Amino acid sequence: MAMFTTSLAVALIVVGASLDYGRCAPEHKTADFKVTNYFLALGTFIFAYGGHAVFPTIQHDMRKPHEFTKSSILAFSIMVSMYTPVSIMGYMTYGDSLRESVINSLQTKWIQQSVNMLITIHCILTLTIVFNPINQEVEEFFHVPHEFGVKRVLVRSSTLLAIVFVAESLPTFGPLLDFVGGSTLTLTSLIFPCLFYLYLTVGEQKAKENVREAPKNGLAVKKNEPVSFVDVLERSNKVTLFCCTFIALFGIIGGAAATFSAIREMSYAHFIPPCYVSAFLNITDPNNGGHTNCCGAYQNISMYGNASLYCSEPDFKFYTD
Repeated sequence: MAMFTTSLAVALIVVGASLDYGRCAPEHKTADFKVTNYFLALGTFIFAYGGHAVFPTIQHDMRKPHEFTKSSILAFSIMVSMYTPVSIMGYMTYGDSLRESVINSLQTKWIQQSVNMLITIHCILTLTIVFNPINQEVEEFFHVPHEFGVKRVLVRSSTLLAIVFVAESLPTFGPLLDFVGGSTLTLTSLIFPCLFYLYLTVGEQKAKENVREAPKNGLAVKKNEPVSFVDVLERSNKVTLFCCTFIALFGIIGGAAATFSAIREMSYAHFIPPCYVSAFLNITDPNNGGHTNCCGAYQNISMYGNASLYCSEPDFKFYTD
């Protein structure tokens, strides 16, 4: 079901951008070149594809865990086929008027609202998968029984409430997304998987050697010793070692640059109070203005005509700060 809602949302985004193309593309303006923007984009890319922390639990729950490679290749291929048309149409249609999300740039109201609803349904349906590692860690910490019961319901409900509270506390999520993508997800998606794979492969080789060296009666088996860094360098396949080293170095350098760029972006970002705080403050209601990021060089082109009513506040420094 989550796959269906995402596919439908992608189709609607492409349709909505196509409807806006004739009006927005002639006024299309490309953002000026800036190195830090590319590092921020790297953080966004890693955040989009960085689901590696969930992979072990997914493989463990599969009916045929040995076919995980096939399922991961299929999953990433589907993701690329979804992200690519949205990225291309968004860039060609809206240019530098595009901000954190392409959804807010869609000018056909029913399409914009439908996409928001579909993405919301997608998030609700994938909560169980994405939060499963966190839930398991919390349950292990509190010694929750593996069978269904009141204690498990309370722990998982409390975890979900804590996550919702954090999400509501961070309304301006764009800079934080780039920061998490460049720091935490770079480690869990690029660096750690390569290191773990090398160490596990060498560890498996040493374990097999110990079994072969054991006496035939099987009464004494040489104790497995921890894999050292030298073992990894000497025993790993050279092609595999080179590929993993290259990926890890790319993750370290790119992740560090993306993290630095994200921290710099956060220093310029305008963070608004969360809803449970703004309700008690005497500030202008953000819902009084428009909700569409209008296109054009001056971000004031709307299919409805009156930009002051339908367009959100322009942000000309989104790609320059």
